[in-house]
Amino acid sequence: MNRDTYRSSNIVIQNSVINNGDDCVSFKPNSTEILVQNLHCNGSHGISVGSLGQYQGEVDIVQNVLVYNISMYNASRKKDMARIKVWPGISSAMSEDLQGGGGLGSVQNITYDKMYIENVDWAIEVTQCYGQKNQTLCNENPSNLTISDVYFNDLTGVTSGKNDPNVGTIICSSPDVCSGIHATNIDVKSPDGDSGFVCTNVDEEFLDVECASSS
Repeated sequence: MNRDTYRSSNIVIQNSVINNGDDCVSFKPNSTEILVQNLHCNGSHGISVGSLGQYQGEVDIVQNVLVYNISMYNASRKKDMARIKVWPGISSAMSEDLQGGGGLGSVQNITYDKMYIENVDWAIEVTQCYGQKNQTLCNENPSNLTISDVYFNDLTGVTSGKNDPNVGTIICSSPDVCSGIHATNIDVKSPDGDSGFVCTNVDEEFLDVECASSS
């Protein structure tokens, strides 16, 4: 089973083996002051913030979260290791039964530290365009939910190779609502040895990765 938090604070999730086909751990709206550590995740969607900002006018907050010492295996089929999912400012559709956008709030002070992956599609995925495939439309209608002070540190391993030559993606809808994303000591490669990142509207000064595709 997966571990989801919702309208919760002062939570510790630790010392567990989790086998599932959903998020290993997911921080849903209004989750704060959380420690997740020493997990072995297999077959999951990753450890996710969100999705947030799905409902127009609603305020979603996730802040002060530390994810530490995680092993992630076989998180494939559009699955990730460390993921932040935020809807844009315009109504969007992930599928017929999953739609949203226009919500308010913030993601702040989130740390992913010491993580190992094998056969995972993305090592890192950050998006403020969740559910919106048209990047231009997302840029024109940036998220009302801000992302700031996010830290990815000491990530190692090998991806599934699905997204070669890239191993991570950081997609902000606007630099005005997305700042302070850091990536350091990232040693993740594809099976072919590639290590690129897709980067959009993000300050690359704090990224110790190769933004092979950016805008």
